[in-house]
Amino acid sequence: MTKGYRGTLLRVDLSGNGVEKVQMPEDFYRTYMGGTAFGAYFLLKELERKTEALDEKNIVTIAPGVTTGAAVTGVSRCCITAISPETGGAGDTQLGGNIGPMIKRAGYDGIVITGKATVPSYLLVDGDTVIVKDGAAIWGKTVLEAHDALTAEYGDKNISILQCGPAGENLVRFACLMGDFNDAAGRGGMGAVFGSKNLRAVVVLGNGPALEFADPDGITELSKLGIQRLPGSGFPETLKKYGTPGVLGPQAEGGNLATHNFSRSWHEDYLNLHGATYEGTLSAGATTCYGCVIACRKKVRAQSPWPVTDRLGGPEFETLGLLGSNLDIMDPVAVSKANELCNNYGLDTITMGGVASYLFECLEKGVLSSTDCDGKSLGFGDAEGLFWLIDKIVNRDGIGDSLANGLKTAVEKLGKKTEPYAIHVKNKVPAVHMAQVKPSLALMYAVCPIGADHMSNEHDWLLSSEADFSKSIGILGEGDTSCADLKKVRMTVYSQYYYSLLDSLCLCMFPWGCGSLYSYRDLENLIKAATGWETSMFELMKAGERRITMLRQINSRQGFTVKDDTLPKRLFQPLPDGPAKGRSVDEELWSEMVSQYYEHLGWNPETGNPEPGRLRELGLEWTI
Repeated sequence: MTKGYRGTLLRVDLSGNGVEKVQMPEDFYRTYMGGTAFGAYFLLKELERKTEALDEKNIVTIAPGVTTGAAVTGVSRCCITAISPETGGAGDTQLGGNIGPMIKRAGYDGIVITGKATVPSYLLVDGDTVIVKDGAAIWGKTVLEAHDALTAEYGDKNISILQCGPAGENLVRFACLMGDFNDAAGRGGMGAVFGSKNLRAVVVLGNGPALEFADPDGITELSKLGIQRLPGSGFPETLKKYGTPGVLGPQAEGGNLATHNFSRSWHEDYLNLHGATYEGTLSAGATTCYGCVIACRKKVRAQSPWPVTDRLGGPEFETLGLLGSNLDIMDPVAVSKANELCNNYGLDTITMGGVASYLFECLEKGVLSSTDCDGKSLGFGDAEGLFWLIDKIVNRDGIGDSLANGLKTAVEKLGKKTEPYAIHVKNKVPAVHMAQVKPSLALMYAVCPIGADHMSNEHDWLLSSEADFSKSIGILGEGDTSCADLKKVRMTVYSQYYYSLLDSLCLCMFPWGCGSLYSYRDLENLIKAATGWETSMFELMKAGERRITMLRQINSRQGFTVKDDTLPKRLFQPLPDGPAKGRSVDEELWSEMVSQYYEHLGWNPETGNPEPGRLRELGLEWTI
């Protein structure tokens, strides 16, 4: 009898070919662990090469991990995987909250969705009752409106709703998914995948029997450890107090805050957006993910100069940077309002900020004019202009339609002269973290299969900290954070394996990341307590490596090569001022780092894609 997981995946064909409950063997779960790896498995097994993301043939998987449902801090995340409308390659996005545990409570380890509904629809999952229902009544509604309509019908107990908003319906390629209206699966454009399938929402009722764990007492002990260790824990305790906005001040002071379309790395008024400011002026309490004691998701509320509801969550650190400092908008209420609009429409705040900063700089430099923007004058620091632009993009109206597919298409439509101001990797806007200050992150932005991603590896500051946890996974940090050499590549790869493991198990990096609340021994104990498996960090790190390789193999099938693993030219230019003045990505050293990275992972240096030998070593020979 399975422990920790159900042993059943739910398959739904929206084209009318029915619902199937698939029993998977234990070795499937132990090999892939859950999350993104489950989704990558089906993409590699069943998807045709070079499938367009908005084609109904695309496969979207919503999957927790084998330990999800245990009431332990940081064990509640859920991954959504498909071909990304934003990058055209492997797409992966994650969210916390309750959707993962509710899927498990409903009796499933994941939901695999294929096909396209003939009319706007939503999926109801209530144990053995699985129905594709008419969604006309919620189509065109905001996230809040649709959520309220669905909870009015099904109640608000043991329910979790994952939905796209109007942005996804209109196939904006950086549309996100929202869980229970304040948890964002922000990156990769998965909202557009839902929209392309005429799928507005997945409604999960977790009314089934509780999960059985191999060692319930062990689960309880791990839960208690999180509570005991939180005081004095440093980063997790900061998150408890201020949420992720609590790191903005220290990051800015280290020259690590995207400003003025990534041309600077700090802003003179950065304290306006620091977590303490929010706590003092806008705080409306906090919400937490299932079983988590940190409660880092801070709510905000305001009446003026713009009304902001506390129902859609407050801006995270990345949002404060991309919709704030990167646009020179330093009013916390303005950033909170922009965040509210994006969440209510189902729009990724990071890419939205990058697209807006591109347009603002093009106007500033004179390569575009107000006539290109439907007669609207826009520029840095213009909050009202940002709100207007969000609406234009969501509705694909005028200039909004030129921007709704992301920066690559925007350059094609608005002219080659705008290209220097389009800051992206594989059409995905980087996060607020500056590649010029973090060589390992510069490397990861370029080579990560899902595009520029700041959550796929540990950052340089910890890689050089001599943290005990880092040592446990083979990272022996020495030297300063700015180094760019083979040692830094090796450390980056090892931390990527580990964070990839977390994205398979669907564990939150805040308590489970290097140097946080839990140790690698706790991770082994979590899996043993949940499933009964006697595992080791060697096996687990291989699972992390396997997921990365699967995502890269998807990209290979989609036509990606080493030529796609590059950085915007701006990141190779020295920063002009601030604490990181003069820092840049060293182009020569960086190119060598990329080559070494391929060698380390067993990927072909000419193509950047996995060699057959490495695929066989990882048990992925079936993908060749």
